Amino acid sequence: MNVMAIHVVDAARPRRKKWTRDEYYRLADGGFFRHRRVELINGEIIEMPAVRDLHVAAVELAGRVLRRVFDEGEFCTRIQAPLHLLGRSAPEPDLAVVRAGPRDFIGKGHPASALLVIEVSDTSLRYDQTRKAHLYAAAGLLDYWIINLIDGRLEVRRDPAPDPAKHLRYHYASTLIVREGDVISPLSMPSATIRAADLLP
Repeated sequence: MNVMAIHVVDAARPRRKKWTRDEYYRLADGGFFRHRRVELINGEIIEMPAVRDLHVAAVELAGRVLRRVFDEGEFCTRIQAPLHLLGRSAPEPDLAVVRAGPRDFIGKGHPASALLVIEVSDTSLRYDQTRKAHLYAAAGLLDYWIINLIDGRLEVRRDPAPDPAKHLRYHYASTLIVREGDVISPLSMPSATIRAADLLP
């Protein structure tokens, strides 16, 4: 006698909802996220903590430095604006440098890559060092910096590659710690030097 196995999906079983970018933006347009800081990461809507004064100062300082280094005629320094990465992600890094002008994306959606991405981290430090780093590495972003306000240093992550320790996950194979008295050059602007002290409030 032949026995046929039938696999029944239990409709009552709780399942995690994966959001698309279109659904995410429709929620935003409907006012669902009003007065809340959120971003879409791999289909999950992540609520971010409120920013503190130190965080705001660091973002403003870094913005000034990047606009000095990257010619605004050729590049655009975006502050807390989305990147469209890997289909179901719309992270909003604190700063991102793209090769475009501020009008170039109007009506075309947000950029799908960046030459340099910077996160300013205090309460979000662990999140930025792990989940955000995995996302940016998987998206092939070559230069990812974390302004680490807790330890007073800059963390520069480069060389995105598959993570040998975790299947289907990416990481940055190289991490450079840049302290207050040190300087660093962006990969996309090797002739420029940035003092870590100028990024730290």
